[in-house]
Amino acid sequence: MTSPASDKPTIAHLPHNTSSTNAVKIVHCPSETLERLRRLNEAEIITLFTPFVPHPPSTTLATDMDPFEPLGRALPRQVRHVPYRLDHGMTEMHADFLPATGAVVVVICATTNVINHDAQAFEGQLRFARDMVKKISQSDIVAGIPVMLLLVDDGAAGQTYVSAVCNFPAVVTISNYTTAALLNAVGVLFGN
Repeated sequence: MTSPASDKPTIAHLPHNTSSTNAVKIVHCPSETLERLRRLNEAEIITLFTPFVPHPPSTTLATDMDPFEPLGRALPRQVRHVPYRLDHGMTEMHADFLPATGAVVVVICATTNVINHDAQAFEGQLRFARDMVKKISQSDIVAGIPVMLLLVDDGAAGQTYVSAVCNFPAVVTISNYTTAALLNAVGVLFGN
């Protein structure tokens, strides 16, 4: 895992949406990473890794629908949506998706309802994300592709979570994982 270099330009925004329920913040992201993500060619696939977590309390999604499916549908490129289990972490199956990938988005969801459901949920997701970034950086095929970490946190321990992910190449935070918040995150990432 690499730290953002201090001499490289980074993009840091104030929250995109003033509504606290849908606020998106780019904590840090090298300019070239965001530009590369926005300029993926049509053939490049975005691989979206999302945790198995319960639905947000205010969801309108069907109970058999993955709570992050709206995120995958909203991304403006072909998406391969690959869930991961907190108790298994990254497996070879997850790594097998990397060679055909043009960009990776890893979601960590540390909202109150998720942490109440599994007190170790953040740690398991953080381990998955670190393993994924390490695997990408060690690969001759995909080293250098845009890797975005989307941290979903409703504020209970927000700064602690942000501090724990500060070494990731690019970090974006949102305050919940409702469909509206996920769509807002895509709008910020892709400049819509």
